[in-house]
Amino acid sequence: MLLKVLVIGTGSVGLRHIANLVELGCRVYAFSYRGQSGVNRHLDVFPESVELVDSIEDSVLSVFDAVVIANSTHLHIECALRCARLNKPFFIEKPLSHNMKGVDELRSLVQGNKCIVEAGYMMRCHPNLQWIKALLSEKYIGDIAYIRCAVGQWLPDWRPDSNYRKSYSAKRDSGGGVIFDLIHELDLIQWLGGAVSEINAMVAHWENLDIETEAIAQIGIRTSNNILGQIHLDYVHPTYHRDFEIVGAKGAIYWDYTKNEACCIMRNSDEDCQNTLPETFKRNDMFLSHMHHFLMRVQNHAIPPISSLEDSIHALKVALAAHDAASSGCTQLL
Repeated sequence: MLLKVLVIGTGSVGLRHIANLVELGCRVYAFSYRGQSGVNRHLDVFPESVELVDSIEDSVLSVFDAVVIANSTHLHIECALRCARLNKPFFIEKPLSHNMKGVDELRSLVQGNKCIVEAGYMMRCHPNLQWIKALLSEKYIGDIAYIRCAVGQWLPDWRPDSNYRKSYSAKRDSGGGVIFDLIHELDLIQWLGGAVSEINAMVAHWENLDIETEAIAQIGIRTSNNILGQIHLDYVHPTYHRDFEIVGAKGAIYWDYTKNEACCIMRNSDEDCQNTLPETFKRNDMFLSHMHHFLMRVQNHAIPPISSLEDSIHALKVALAAHDAASSGCTQLL
């Protein structure tokens, strides 16, 4: 079945989804908030087969088999509500929003219409992390004591073809800042360790970047399983880094994203193991895998999500609680 898919937003992640949907054999349409000029800037990567639409009104959305919401964070909920009212399957980028406005209504519509929703936490598709998830499900390292994770990169290097000071990352009202921008870690720590029940945080701005939003965040959490966690997020590290450490009663798991390598060090060294990806693995493989899964769900509603709307709501609540904890100086309970 040739699926007709509309991608809303032609920024970096929107363009990625457009290219991947074309590769996956879909008939792809796009809505650009910049109009044709927004596409002209990217003609070298914009597939010729993609058609532009000039509106995202209900009459336009209704003709598509599925919608991918890849616009700015503060516009996500508006588009998601349109899709949910039409019972239109949609893939929504992370984070779900930058506040809780409209979230309860969206949840109610999705549940009432049994709408197919996939949230864009594609890091769950990373083979190293899936290997780690399987080890934890088997309690290979025993009960988990704590989880530590860190991610960061110098913001100007993040999207070198654009002015980072004008990006949503730099703007508070658009949902920028490291807590929302690097929300994958808030999702992954719950996927691996359980729902966050308690959170405290400190944030810092960095004058050298000249942005409105926080550039560094140090977040402490406790999960419903009584696991302690530490999350570091930043826009200032000179090189890209991303890693996890999970320590349990019988051993510890380490993951280095930049090396595509995870290892498990046990008290009994005979039980040590590791998972290393081939050099052919690319970051886009996660996006492709996740989008392929969503398209399968569009055609078979019995297939469960990799990352659900509820998962995205939980991550948003943790992000908002981190902001509240940082501004109030008080621990927040969820």
